[in-house]
Amino acid sequence: MSRPSWLLVFALVLLAPLLCSAYFPGAARVEPDDPGAGSTTVTGVSPPGAPSVAKLEIPRGKRVVDAELQWTGLQSTGKPKDCLLSGIGELEPVVPALPIGSERVVAERITGGPHGDIAHANVTERLPGMLAADGSTIAFDGSWQGPGASCGVGWTLHVMWTTGKPAIDIRTEATPAEGLPGDRLSQTAVITNTGDMPLVGVVADLDSGPCPIPIGRLDPGKQRAVSCPGKTPLHGQVAAEARGWSLGGWPVHAEAIGPVQLLPPPQAAVSLDIGQIERIPGTDAAEVPVTVQNISSSVPLVDVVVTGRPASCRREVERLEPGEIFSYRCRASLGESVDLTVVGRPLTGGEVAESAHLVRATTHAVVPAASPVTPPGAAPASPLDESPAPRYEQTEPSVMRESPEKVAGFIAILGVLVMMVSVGALSSATRAGK
Repeated sequence: MSRPSWLLVFALVLLAPLLCSAYFPGAARVEPDDPGAGSTTVTGVSPPGAPSVAKLEIPRGKRVVDAELQWTGLQSTGKPKDCLLSGIGELEPVVPALPIGSERVVAERITGGPHGDIAHANVTERLPGMLAADGSTIAFDGSWQGPGASCGVGWTLHVMWTTGKPAIDIRTEATPAEGLPGDRLSQTAVITNTGDMPLVGVVADLDSGPCPIPIGRLDPGKQRAVSCPGKTPLHGQVAAEARGWSLGGWPVHAEAIGPVQLLPPPQAAVSLDIGQIERIPGTDAAEVPVTVQNISSSVPLVDVVVTGRPASCRREVERLEPGEIFSYRCRASLGESVDLTVVGRPLTGGEVAESAHLVRATTHAVVPAASPVTPPGAAPASPLDESPAPRYEQTEPSVMRESPEKVAGFIAILGVLVMMVSVGALSSATRAGK
């Protein structure tokens, strides 16, 4: 390479910081309130075929929290080996990727600048692979291929570090820890700065409300407890979130979940009764008293409807609280059958039950018919005119029932016959003995 070319490259290296400051305005700043934080910026120019080397000086014991690489093409006069900072040439196009150390850095975004397009890439996690074995040297490979490539790449690496590690933790629970969906509860959360540097702008967000609760500054090791009223969720857990920033502007975030045991829902039930039916004087109709009651202990009923016959006994009730009674009277004809059904929807946790969970009850009665009417001029029926009720008696086995005289004669004749038979038997025995 000729002497003017060496001088040109040397001039480019010396002016690279100025070029980069123009290409990459608005470098990140470190808040002075974070005494352990710091930053550095290194720049360089990689001509075609020649790597550029830079030293990244990070104090011992520091932790890198952000590293961003930016690069752009350099101005050319159009001659492959003649790069000048001034001239009539065009800017080199920005290449989409750069080989650095063992890493191949790909542009994450490209923005426009006053001196051409700028490629950006966050290399915080890849920075160790970009460094040489000594842990501080960065070697840019100057060999890259691109249309019109003649004057290489100008690059800037901005690195920020801190001695501390910002961190935050949150724990949450519900009181009571069990209940029915929709029951009232109180959600509490404890937010702790578990890092070794102050946090600012800390906010806790409890979902039972929801309740966003600003906390502000939270020093290392300190904690704050917050609470929020709410209702037992259907999914059986409450969630909380905490977020904030370190004094250097690094975000922190934590989430937590607290279980809530869901109790089995109470049984909903409804009753339907017909009271004493009374005839309306002077008419052929009767009054039917109907009573509907929500006999649940704690479940309201909505959309309560009484259906059936007669149509005059149908009713719609908007809502029945637990134990509440709804009574009414309706008309029915004498001898008419009254068949009624009531249905209602349980209301649990603010949610109306589906049709499959309706509660129902039925009832039946018959209106007594009209009593017989006595014809005009006829006397009321007398109890004497009525047929006597049949009598059922238990009797002994049948025997002959005659007068005493006939019985005595019968006995005398029977005695004479017995004596005659006895005498005949004795005479026969005497003859046989002779």
